[in-house]
Formats: sequence, structure tokens, C-alpha cells
Amino acid sequence: MKRELEALLFATDSPLTIARLKKIFPDVETAELKAAVTELQTQYEEHDHAFTIIEFGGGYQIATKPEYSPIVERMLKTRRFTRLSKAGLEVLAIIAYKQPLTRIEVDEIRGVNSSGAISTLTERSLITVVGRSQAVGNPLLYGTTREFLNHLGLRGLGQLPDLPDLENVMDDRDELREFAAQVGRDVSDEELEDYFTVPEAADPEAPEVVVDEKQDKAEE
Repeated sequence: MKRELEALLFATDSPLTIARLKKIFPDVETAELKAAVTELQTQYEEHDHAFTIIEFGGGYQIATKPEYSPIVERMLKTRRFTRLSKAGLEVLAIIAYKQPLTRIEVDEIRGVNSSGAISTLTERSLITVVGRSQAVGNPLLYGTTREFLNHLGLRGLGQLPDLPDLENVMDDRDELREFAAQVGRDVSDEELEDYFTVPEAADPEAPEVVVDEKQDKAEE
């Protein structure tokens, strides 16, 4: 069973929850499953493997250790990633910290219409409808999803930093690196330079910047 569990944790593209594992192993108790995960993780550590089992998003998954991120990034360097626009990040942060809340409440905080950003975040399964408000018209309430936790490598919303602490972190390189490590991320010196360096002018040939600017205008 332990080796079958190992195969599943290796093959999955998203964290496997205990509930899902119970469906795959109906005759195995929850305690046995958790013990098997712990035993596998101990074996990986004892043999100094480049990977380990991480717990986030409510489940388990095999992943490479943070110290091997530079070589993995080199392999993935040619991949294109779709980035969220500034508007999308703002809306996602607001919902993450103040959920559940309605689109109108998000608009009031941002001072602009957020319909486009909310649609984009919903399509990407980062937020979802979690109910209806008791206000006039019973507008939809939005909250973050398990996919949101997966993207950030968090076990739960309780791992999000306090807002005052986050403001201090974003102004200090060492604290930013420490915060990233707490949520399972290894921030390179190059990434820190990119974060703290303000570009003199936008590059019109950079497709990601152009896309984001257009999306910002459309969403706002």
C-alpha cells in the first residue's frame, strides 16, 4: 500500500487529500494513510533525495526541495506562464483577506469596477461563489478556492501573513526571502532584484507587459 501511495503522490498534478485517498484505499484507515505518508517522507530525508512530500492545499504531493529550484527553473525557462494583471492581483488579495464579500464591496475597496478581474479569477479557479449576501438583491459572495492554496503552496488561509506584517515584509529583502521560505518558496537573488527594481520605461515588445496593460484597462 505504501508503494502504491507513493506512485499516486508522484503521479498526481494536485494535492491528494485524505478523503480522496480513502476512496482509492477504502479498506485502509486514515491513521494508516497518514503513517504511510510520514514513513515515505522519513525515507526520503534519510536517503537525502532531491524530493520530499509536502502538505498544502489540504492534501499531499511529492515535490522537489526548494534548494533545487534553480536547476528546475533552468529546465522550465522556455515555458510561457500566463500572469495575472495588476487588477487581478489586487482583487485576489482583497478576496483572500476579507472573504466572503461581494463584487460591490471589492469595487468600494479598489475604487473601480472589478467585474473583469473577478471573471478572470473565476475562470482560473482561484475564486468561486460561496453564497449570497443578505443585502438588498442578495448579491453573490466570493471566496478563494483550494486551487488558490495550491498556487501559493499553503495548507490553509491561516498561513496568510497579517496585513501589517506583510507591508513590512514587502519593503525588506531579507524579510521577503524569509516569508517566501515560510510558504515553501525559494526566492533567488535575481527575483529579488526584479521585485525591488523599478523599470525606467515599459518595453513595448514584451508580450506579457502588453497583455497585462490591456487586461488592466479592460478590467478597470
